[in-house]
Amino acid sequence: MLGDNIIPTPPSVRPEVPTYFCGEIEGEGSLVDVAENFSCVKKSWAKVKLQSGITLGFLNKAGTDEIPSDVDILVSYYWAFGVAKTQQLTLVGNRKVDEVVAAARPRYHFAVGTEQGRFYEHPVFAWDKTRSSRFISLGQEGSGIKWFYAFAIDNSDDDISKTGPNPFEFKRSREESVDPDEDKQANHAGPLEKLTSINSLEERPTKRMKVVAPSECYFCLSNPKLEAHMIIAIGSHSYVTIAKGPLPRPTKSRDFSGHAIIIPIDHGPTLPSPLKDSLAFKEINQFKTALAKAFLSTSHATVFYEISRSENVHFHVQMVPVPLDNAQGVFENALADRTKVNNERFERNLQLKFIKFDEEDENYWSLLDSGNYLKFSLYQKDKVVHYIAQLSGTLSLDLQFPRRVLAFHLRSPKRIYWEKCRQTVAQETTDCEKFKKFFKSYDFSQ
Repeated sequence: MLGDNIIPTPPSVRPEVPTYFCGEIEGEGSLVDVAENFSCVKKSWAKVKLQSGITLGFLNKAGTDEIPSDVDILVSYYWAFGVAKTQQLTLVGNRKVDEVVAAARPRYHFAVGTEQGRFYEHPVFAWDKTRSSRFISLGQEGSGIKWFYAFAIDNSDDDISKTGPNPFEFKRSREESVDPDEDKQANHAGPLEKLTSINSLEERPTKRMKVVAPSECYFCLSNPKLEAHMIIAIGSHSYVTIAKGPLPRPTKSRDFSGHAIIIPIDHGPTLPSPLKDSLAFKEINQFKTALAKAFLSTSHATVFYEISRSENVHFHVQMVPVPLDNAQGVFENALADRTKVNNERFERNLQLKFIKFDEEDENYWSLLDSGNYLKFSLYQKDKVVHYIAQLSGTLSLDLQFPRRVLAFHLRSPKRIYWEKCRQTVAQETTDCEKFKKFFKSYDFSQ
């Protein structure tokens, strides 16, 4: 059951053929039988060998710490990033899936990429002289998008006479050319350290980026497909919306998620520097202060995070409320823990070193004006603390890193990926109306 969330209870009608789904359920092992022909894949990676000798691989999450061996058929939620990039659909891809695909070398790989899914069949390519691979993305049943795919497979060698380019070959050759000593830098000072040299940065490589016009940008007010039902407030230079797939859930003290996004009206990957002269930057800070005051009334601190880099389509700032009690201690523990995991367990990720600032430090402004940074800001009562990592080098930034930190902070590990937290339009509309009512007395834009 590809891409579906299944309640792990015995089905009313027994499946006629073995059926596997991903989820959480009590039981030992990577596979738990719920009923005859109905099994739950509960671990990040599971491999099943059928009586015919055909092997199935199930990727329950984006990645796995295990090193998979060859499988005939691979099932995952996300597309491999290498395939998604060929179709300019990088939002449905995940680089960690590439690692699994390259190791498992599936002959067939099925995925959906989003809750709705989409149909796409990638041209067949070869792993070696006897093994080929096909990637197929399917839609959701009943959506009008093709959701099934019939094929025959056996244990004989594949015909590779009519194969196209392997989308994973370039990535592998590029990684092999990197000097491992340059690729791994020791982090002796820990994730929170003092800044020694703002200017000691590697030059970022020039990349050919897809140009997204304002009329096609999800965050631009000029986009005819703008989802206006999500807008909370509009200022002169920026506006505030609720977030799609909010990280926090409603609580006893607030009946809405509280996850918001502050977006500059002007379309661009970064804010113009110097930031001290930017009207958008000043108004965004006004919204930050107003939101922080509003949530302080319900005993919440607020964490704002932003990624500024030339590869962005449209710069924005996200905000998540967290419990006020010991907010700084809990946040710094979450940041340190997730930074350590990022730096030590995922060598292909950009290494992150966070620096703790207040706004009186001139180095703070120099770093922001560089335009390449990942920043968290913690607002608690009259105190604001900033944590910034400079983005430099050629490795890939984990764009889910801020949500990983806050999911760890809020003890909500299942809510890292926004696609898995999506709401219906009706739910989004209700959430937004409740947010607007809550924020009304603090909204300076009215």
